[in-house]
Amino acid sequence: MSEPKPGAGLPFCERSFIKYIGVPFARVFLSWDSSLKLLQKESLKIKELIKDIPQDKLQERVKIDRVFGIEDHSCNYSINMTLEHLSIVITAMVFLIDSLSKENVIEKEVKIEEVKPSQNGKDEDKKFFLSVQKYVSFIEKHPKNISKATKSHPWFIEFNNKDWATFCFIHTAVHRRQIEAIIKKLYF
Repeated sequence: MSEPKPGAGLPFCERSFIKYIGVPFARVFLSWDSSLKLLQKESLKIKELIKDIPQDKLQERVKIDRVFGIEDHSCNYSINMTLEHLSIVITAMVFLIDSLSKENVIEKEVKIEEVKPSQNGKDEDKKFFLSVQKYVSFIEKHPKNISKATKSHPWFIEFNNKDWATFCFIHTAVHRRQIEAIIKKLYF
């Protein structure tokens, strides 16, 4: 059987649930501040999960069963690959939120395959926590307007700046669950 392609997406039912139930729910019930606090909690959970794991285990690729919200291609990652992916996405979120907040049109298409990890390096944990720190600082200073400008997520719908901030928390939570699954495979 061939390796799944990056960006192939989620199963139809899962994508539809997120698109038609999850996103509208998040729009109504999650504010800028609550999304930021939840992202910080997810970051702390990740820190606690990986604190005692040796570097060689952080870099060991493990095949896991797919968890809700990740595509098949992402099921053969190491913890560091997952952290690298999160760092890439969180850094991109700052650009997206800043641009949309200024009502700028973003011509470049958002592509899942462009935010996949490539390094599996030794310092991905440090890079991840630094990206979270920069993101938190950015959002804390952000005026918290809701943009008219939007940018579509490749699997879901058009997101405004607040939607992308909410997605940042949700995305991190999904990949925290991926890290938990990797740890289970590594040690149990």
